Amino acid sequence: MEKLLEIMRRLRAPDGCPWDRKQTHESLRPYLLEEAAEAVDALTEGD
Repeated sequence: MEKLLEIMRRLRAPDGCPWDRKQTHESLRPYLLEEAAEAVDALTEGD
């Protein structure tokens, strides 16, 4: 978990990834919904 948090800190740092830095909860919502739907589909299909 600590490695993931460090990656997130680097991506969102002032000199990090411009795309990551401009994301908000609202802008990430479609991605979260899509990933959740894929997870539900995989569970339903037994994958």
